[in-house]
Amino acid sequence: MFGVLSLPKIHQTIEQITFMFFELCRKREFEPYLSNGVLNEIQHAKAPLRKRLEEVIRYIKPTLLTASPEADSLSNAFLREHVIPTSMPEDARHVAIAIVHGIDVLVSWNFRHIVNIRREERFNAVAVLEGYHHRLQIVSPKELIYGD
Repeated sequence: MFGVLSLPKIHQTIEQITFMFFELCRKREFEPYLSNGVLNEIQHAKAPLRKRLEEVIRYIKPTLLTASPEADSLSNAFLREHVIPTSMPEDARHVAIAIVHGIDVLVSWNFRHIVNIRREERFNAVAVLEGYHHRLQIVSPKELIYGD
């Protein structure tokens, strides 16, 4: 019973936090970046969601990060080392693109495959073995929202 009653409130809170995060990106309190993999995922979303996400992109005006052979190689290393399930290559690619481009913080709501302290440690460890020494921090939007 508790889960059923609290579920809408949880979704409402996530939506509010996400909106606040996007607003901070629009104001350039955070520098937003977006990988071409995310754009590809958006293109395959159902029409109402796709339209909404395209509006968000226009609103926050992120810098586009492109895939590269280096990112593909690192992504494959994440899969080979079982940092992420082999059935989720796009999730591995998101992280690889961020590391190759020297991004400081990757923001995601994907707690299952990306936002997880143990996975963050493993992503960074494999990246070091592959020659990347810039540490990537992985957080949810909630961790970036603060009220001063």
